Amino acid sequence: MSVEKPALPDVHVILEHMVQTLATGTERIQQRLADAYAFSRFGAEMSQGDLPPGIYSLQLDLRAALSTVHDAERGSATASGALLTDDQCVIFVLRILAAEREMRKLSDENPKRH
Repeated sequence: MSVEKPALPDVHVILEHMVQTLATGTERIQQRLADAYAFSRFGAEMSQGDLPPGIYSLQLDLRAALSTVHDAERGSATASGALLTDDQCVIFVLRILAAEREMRKLSDENPKRH
């Protein structure tokens, strides 16, 4: 099953959803990061030209970090996320927050495009 590629305006909404999931979860940071990734469409295939460089890099890094373990029962994101340290997760969370701010700024600067 392929994941449908989100349109650029949707990327801001996806990042907002990720931030909300990270902020409101009660689980350990590893699980909240895995949930934020798995339940958003941020893992959908996008070309480098579809996203600003920092956000594209974040997407690739998250995909790599959260797909190292294949677990049919728990899901790859949850199983892989469990292997991350708290510090690694905090770095990802800070990058997600920065990406959401960047997309908000782009949306504000180009309201017709986003």
